[in-house]
Parts: sequence; structure tokens; C-alpha cells
Amino acid sequence: MISRIPLRLVRSLKPLNMTTVCAPFCTSIEKVNKAGQKLVKIVEKELKYEKTNYVPDETALEFVQKAGFQLIDSEGDHEVTLEKKVGDIKIIVQFQSRQPNSEQQEEEEAEEHKNQKETEEEEENQSADYADFTVYLQKNNGQILCYECTTSQGEINVNMVSLVKDLEAHKKIPRFERGLQDYQGPEFMTLDEKLQMTLVEYLRGYGINDELGAFVEHYSLDKEERLYIQWLDQLTTFLKN
Repeated sequence: MISRIPLRLVRSLKPLNMTTVCAPFCTSIEKVNKAGQKLVKIVEKELKYEKTNYVPDETALEFVQKAGFQLIDSEGDHEVTLEKKVGDIKIIVQFQSRQPNSEQQEEEEAEEHKNQKETEEEEENQSADYADFTVYLQKNNGQILCYECTTSQGEINVNMVSLVKDLEAHKKIPRFERGLQDYQGPEFMTLDEKLQMTLVEYLRGYGINDELGAFVEHYSLDKEERLYIQWLDQLTTFLKN
């Protein structure tokens, strides 16, 4: 049963003042529009700055050709892959885009003061600026040897060596979780020193050297810069359409 409002109450009700009701909403819309216009200007300014100052790293592409790698770099994808064949071994190098550390970015934007750093601080900066990458050595019979590596200032360090059963499944596992699911082998630094040296020499025999390490460091930053420009472009389109 629907209850009815007594007539005396209906008569006592005052008509709504639509101006008062709409005022907060209208004010909000005006604020949003103003904020949107301000945001568009800032984003467009940033986009123009990034496009003007972006310079492709031609030396990186020269290295790829010289080393005989095939570069797989899809637009919008943060993954970068290098592939080549040496004998019956397929070499796959995989890494991701990365942002420069805050100190490096500040130095690039401010063009770095000449006598800003002391020797100890420079060493700390070098250790903080690094890039991770993975190397897969895949045989024709499907066996795969995996090296987890880090490069800093063009110097490659091996962190772990493991045998992989499923290449595609292994690629999908985040780097820092790969040793948690199955036994991936001991920490590299705990191995016998001669064994460490021999494993590194074996890897270098396939062209995984300091020159490749320098390429990974530079190209991962370049990739991040291109993705950032693409993001700014898409954000501008959203705000203006």
C-alpha cells in the first residue's frame, strides 16, 4: 500500500529554487573546464619540449647492425628484444624501457655543474644507474640456458644462471619472481670463482659483451623517452577531443 502525503503538508512545501540547486554543479563544471584548459596548455608545452629535444641515438642502431642482431621494438610496448643465430644457438636478449635515476635526470636538465660531484659521489651514482636484461641461449633441441644480467657504465655483471623449460612462460614471470617459483640455481656470486669466470667467458663468446651492455643502457632510456612522448600525445588528444 502506497502512503500518501497529507494535503496540508503538500501545501506547506516550498517550491525548489533551481538556481540554488544548480549553483554548486555549475560552479564545479566551470572549475573543471578551467582546470582542463590549463592542463591542455601545460601538456602541449611539455610535449613540444620533449619532441624538440629528443634526438634518436643513431649509434645504438649502428651497434645492432654491426653485431648482427635483429632488433624487435614494437611501438607502445615497453619490451625490447635482440635476436640472432650463432651456429645452432639462438641468442635472445630481452630488456625493458627504464627511467633515468633522479640525479641523472637533474644533471641532464641542468647540464650539470662542472665541479658538482666528488669522487665518492660519482661512484655512488654509477652503482645507482644500471639496467637489467636477460639472455636466453636456445638450442635447436629446445634446451635453454638463461643468464640474468645487470649492466652499469657498460660493465656487465651476471646475477644468476638457470636452465629454462618453457621460454614464453619464463618471459612472462617478473624478473624478481623468477627464482621464487622453481629452483633456478644458486646465487651466481656463491659459485666457485673459476666456474663464475668460465660461465661469463661462455656468454661473451656469443657477443654478450660490454658494448652490448652500453647499448642496453642507452636504448632502454631512449625507449622510455619515446613512450613518454607517445603518452603525452595521447593525453593531449584525450583532453582536446
